[in-house]
Amino acid sequence: MYRYIWKIKLNNPSDEQRFIKHWKESSKILQTFPGALGTHLHKVRDEESSFYAVAEWESQKARDSMTEEVNNGNTKRAIAWRKFPKNDSFGQIISFAGPEIEAVLPN
Repeated sequence: MYRYIWKIKLNNPSDEQRFIKHWKESSKILQTFPGALGTHLHKVRDEESSFYAVAEWESQKARDSMTEEVNNGNTKRAIAWRKFPKNDSFGQIISFAGPEIEAVLPN
């Protein structure tokens, strides 16, 4: 599994509900791409107007294929995805997580 994780701090706290709606609607399109396994949005504890967003994919190759289609394709889903503003239009993208290097799971 490949997880694409980022943190965003909204420029304007009053945009919170609009951002959540944007995330949810754009995530619905994201889930139509092969290899998409779901998205999650978490509010950062003790940090106003900040969120962690997580997109899960079968593999980095599946995520990269989605990016290629979105950037260069004319499919219905690519066109629909490009209509959404980028997350950084709501605020600052603070960080992205890299590849998972280890996991500890219950027995």
